Amino acid sequence: MDNELNDEWINDFEKTDKLYQDFYKDDIYYVHLNFVYVNRENEIEKINQESFLMSTPNYISREEIIQILKDSAIDNNKRYSLLSILKYNITLDADEIKGFLLYSNEERNYLNIVKNIDAISFEKSISMFQDLNDLIFVFYEKSNEIKKVDPNNVTKKIYLRSNTNKKTIKKRYKD
Repeated sequence: MDNELNDEWINDFEKTDKLYQDFYKDDIYYVHLNFVYVNRENEIEKINQESFLMSTPNYISREEIIQILKDSAIDNNKRYSLLSILKYNITLDADEIKGFLLYSNEERNYLNIVKNIDAISFEKSISMFQDLNDLIFVFYEKSNEIKKVDPNNVTKKIYLRSNTNKKTIKKRYKD
């Protein structure tokens, strides 16, 4: 009798499993940051792209978002204000890929609007689609003009003073 354990099937399984490694969902460690700068005429002036390495997988903290905004709010000596943040996160499962490719008109929305400047979390994504996960910042050019004050729309200041100089005098009625 042969006392050796036949482990050849394990090796075959591992070889086969390596072929499908790209189709397993995995943590996201980096995203592409896209900065779209729109001028006052509502024309796209410039688009920048850079990679951002996350300190925590699948998660960008509020502090990191604020730092990104501070660093990118000024471009070519022009000041921009944030108009919108968009998150593109492909959450497609491995068994849905074929249907996604065959039926491209199927409703799948991977682009979401980030409504608050807060921590942004990404869902795990298939390894081969991780390069497609993006965070898009849309900036609008701030006006350098001084705002003109409409003379008809001015609120008058009201000053409240205490009247300490006035004394109350009692009058006596004579009987």
